[in-house]
Amino acid sequence: MLLDTPQPFEMPEATSFRDWVSARQKGDTSRRKGEKTRDRIRLATIELLNDVGYVDLKVSDICRRAKVTAPVLYLYFDGKETLVRDILTEFLNDFMSRSTSSTARSAFRAIYDANLQWLRAARANAGLLKCLLQFSEQAPEFARLFADKSNFWYLRIAQSIVRRHPTETGKLASIHLQIHALGAMMDELTRKIFTSSDAELRQLIGNVAPNDESLANFLSVIWYRTLYATDPPASDHLV
Repeated sequence: MLLDTPQPFEMPEATSFRDWVSARQKGDTSRRKGEKTRDRIRLATIELLNDVGYVDLKVSDICRRAKVTAPVLYLYFDGKETLVRDILTEFLNDFMSRSTSSTARSAFRAIYDANLQWLRAARANAGLLKCLLQFSEQAPEFARLFADKSNFWYLRIAQSIVRRHPTETGKLASIHLQIHALGAMMDELTRKIFTSSDAELRQLIGNVAPNDESLANFLSVIWYRTLYATDPPASDHLV
């Protein structure tokens, strides 16, 4: 979760990492034949990671989908782990770090905007989010990158809150820890909603907050109450 970081590629409507990567590839008309082959391998891998995850991913399946032979794949990547690390690093550093800067005039609206973007991205990339956890268990150095990125996101949110409320400057560490707790709630909840078989939870959410907008509003109220020890103004509720 983050509220404001630089956005390296302007494609605000792309909530699917697969579509975002595909658009970047098509938008770069200067790519040579070899680079296009590499792009095709990466796109096929993204699709398979979403479908089967990291553990069940096979080089032979990547080659079949990308329409290349194994020797061709190994010209560009040392193996499955190198290829997946390349993709998931871009997923973390570029796609998930796209700006969630909000022009909202209120703190609640800014929180809502960030939560809504996160829910939409999580829904569209459920398989890749699951892969982040799977690959982190296999690759400790990637697990550190994942943790560092999460810590960076949470700090930026805490800093954005302090900017909105300068009187809270001395409470940055406390706010940062609260953001960690709230972020963990969002991560676990979205994991259960989009990547697990917890039918009871999905039914409960369907009864209380049946779409992304209403769920973002519900969760943002929890965020606001935690951070400000009060309910958000009634006029800020969006659904």
